[in-house]
Amino acid sequence: MQTIAMVSSKNIYLLKEYIKTFLATEIVFPGILPRQWGTDFTCSELDAIYFALKFVIRKAHPLQDRSMILAFEEMEEFDDLNLHWFLSDHWRELVIILNLYPNLGDTYLASLN
Repeated sequence: MQTIAMVSSKNIYLLKEYIKTFLATEIVFPGILPRQWGTDFTCSELDAIYFALKFVIRKAHPLQDRSMILAFEEMEEFDDLNLHWFLSDHWRELVIILNLYPNLGDTYLASLN
């Protein structure tokens, strides 16, 4: 049985893996490799990425990252395409946030309690 800590860390890891696989051509997260060609993200993994993203957005600077925050709030519904386009537009800002908070998986866990 997986613990909440394992699941929350996995959600953040999946977000990083998605960014590395589809968007970042340079090394943005040392130790995170792109997913192997032909290995799709499952529906449950995309759900996990979305929920990790909801948490990461809370760490964004309210003025500096305003356009990203508004774009996330305006996503009419969660689906693979909306998620992908949002990440395509804002992955650089997310990389900065994720690198500023290297223990975000632990903070994510604490927010669930």
